[in-house]
Amino acid sequence: MALIPNFGRVQFGFGAIATLGDELAELGAKRPLIATERRMAELGFVDGAKRALRPGQEATVLDTMPPQPTVAAAEAVAAAYKAGRCDCIVAIGGGIVIDACKAGAILSGNPSPLQQYSGHPERIAGPVAPIIAIPTTAGTGSEVTRGAGIHPAPGQREFSAGGPKLLPKAAICDPELTLSLPPRITAGTGMDALGHCIEGFISPAENPVAEAIALDGIRRVVTYIERAVADGNDREARWNMQMAATEGGMALSKGLGSAHALSITFSDSELHHGALVTIALPVVLRFVAGAIGDKLDRIAAAMKLTKGSEVPDASARLNERVGLPSSVRALGYRKNDLDELAAFAAPHFFNRTSPRAPNQAQYKEIIAELMR
Repeated sequence: MALIPNFGRVQFGFGAIATLGDELAELGAKRPLIATERRMAELGFVDGAKRALRPGQEATVLDTMPPQPTVAAAEAVAAAYKAGRCDCIVAIGGGIVIDACKAGAILSGNPSPLQQYSGHPERIAGPVAPIIAIPTTAGTGSEVTRGAGIHPAPGQREFSAGGPKLLPKAAICDPELTLSLPPRITAGTGMDALGHCIEGFISPAENPVAEAIALDGIRRVVTYIERAVADGNDREARWNMQMAATEGGMALSKGLGSAHALSITFSDSELHHGALVTIALPVVLRFVAGAIGDKLDRIAAAMKLTKGSEVPDASARLNERVGLPSSVRALGYRKNDLDELAAFAAPHFFNRTSPRAPNQAQYKEIIAELMR
C-alpha cells in the first residue's frame, strides 16, 4: 500500500515574499519569529518580510544563525521563540536555516536533548511551532520536507530529526531571493536538487506522483543550472532552478539513497552538503544500475540523453561544467579511515530506501573511489 503525502501550501514566483502576511493570517499568527543569517538581513530580505506583514502582525528577529544547522542553533531558535512569545517561525535562508528552525520548532514545546527525537518522531508529543519556510537557495527543498539534518556541533556528523509535525505549513519560494547567490553555491545547491530528484525517483517506494515531479525536476536542473551559474541575474534560469529545488524536496518524500548516506558519512567536516551528494551520485548510480529496471532510461530521457548507461558519466560531466570537483579530496575532505567511514555508512537509514544498498565492504570500495 502506498502513502502519497501532501507538501503543504506553496507560494511560488518572483515577488512571492509579499504573501508572508497572508500566510501568517491563514495560520492565525500575529507574532512571528523571523530566523535568518546576518547576511540575509544585510541583503534586505528581513526588511522585505517585514513589509509584507499585515497590520497587527509584529515580528521578532533572530539574525545570528550559524553556517551549519547545529543543536545550539536549534536551541537559540527555541529560546528566541519563547522569549518573544511568538506563535510562528519564519525561516529565511537555505537548508541550514530551515533545518535549524525545524529542530527549534521541536524544542519550542518539547524537552531537550534534541538527539532523543532522531528516528523517533513519536516522541515529539508536545506542541511544535508552525513554520513558514522562505528559501534563499535553490537546492535543499527543505521548505516542503518533514525532516532536518542537525550537527551536534560544527564539524560533527549530522543526525536526523523529523516527522509529519515538521512539515512547514507554507513555503514561500521567491526566486528573487536567489539572484545574489554566488556561482559556487548556485552549483552546489542546484546539483543537490538533482540528487534529490534522482534518488527520490529510483527509490523503490511506490509514489507515481513524486516520480513524475522528480523527472520534471531533473529536466529543469540539466536545462538551467549552467545558465544560473554563468549569470546569476538570469531570471528564467533562477525561476526554473527554484522550481527544481522544490520539486526535489517533493521527490525525496519517496526516500533517499546511498549518495545521501555518503554525504552524511562525510559530514564530519564543514564541507558543503550538496557538493558531497553530487560527487557521490555518479558512483552510486553505477552501483545501483542493475537494480532499477528502466529508470535510468527514463532519467536519460529527462536529461536529453540517448540511453540510461550514459547518465552516471553525464552527471559527472555536469558537475565539472558547473565547477564542482570530482572527489571529496578535491573538495577538501582530509580524513583517511576507510573502515570507520564504511562502518558508519553501511547501516545508515537512507540505505533502507536505496534500490541496492552497499554492504560495508562495498561501501569501503565506493569511498576509496570517491577519495581518489
